[in-house]
Amino acid sequence: MEKIQLHEYYIPFKNVKRKVIYHFSDSHLTEFDGLCSDAEIEKAKKATAAWEDVRKGFCDVSGEGYGDLQRQAPIVHLENLLNASADGDALIIAGDTLDYISDANVRASDKALKGFELPYIAVCGNHESASLFPEGHALSGMKRDMQVCELEDMVIIGIDDSQRKISRELIERFTKLLEGEKPILLAMHIPIMTDGNYERLSKSGVYFQLNYEGCPQENFEFIDLIKTNSENFIAVLAGHLHYPNISEITEGLTQYVSGQGITGNINRYIIGE
Repeated sequence: MEKIQLHEYYIPFKNVKRKVIYHFSDSHLTEFDGLCSDAEIEKAKKATAAWEDVRKGFCDVSGEGYGDLQRQAPIVHLENLLNASADGDALIIAGDTLDYISDANVRASDKALKGFELPYIAVCGNHESASLFPEGHALSGMKRDMQVCELEDMVIIGIDDSQRKISRELIERFTKLLEGEKPILLAMHIPIMTDGNYERLSKSGVYFQLNYEGCPQENFEFIDLIKTNSENFIAVLAGHLHYPNISEITEGLTQYVSGQGITGNINRYIIGE
């Protein structure tokens, strides 16, 4: 049986030496272990059972199919996705690694990422709460509203847009980063609605959009900042939709949304000349 579903993309970009970047999202861990109380075990079992129907539903929507590969436990998918990305230069985990924050889920993600040697950024998803996540763990980076990972000739920036809002203070710090010389690979959880995916995301509803009708003005300003500085960006990577989606934010700048990690989907980008 195959262990993952790999989707590969080539992004030519001048002055970037060949890089291999992996990207997945929405693993939705619902773990329990011997340290859990009866109530915690019951909650995890209920969440696991609920996701059986939910992930199958997303597979039906995307035409992915639902077989033995997709049915594997979320923690098995997470471990397989991490193993698959080990030959890259960096990894982006675009949110909802955990279905909810619990000690058991944190322990499971720590164990899965123990010994993982690539630079990685894991942004916060809407199922995760940055303020509640504990410090000192493999995914504690999601507590920060902006993360920066410097590579030799590019920079990966992770943004917390998990609550579908961008703060004024984040925009100010992000604007300063645009003054740097290295091109940016931008990662976040909630995708941007574009002309190319408008029809699809409109049907999905505002829950799946960063720039929804009535959203904070800062959201639009943040997106306009990306558009007006598009030459500084390699691509935008997101998650949340649970199905693959590729669309152009503005001419020459593409947004790649990964399929659901809870059914074994991972994107591989070959970037550079």
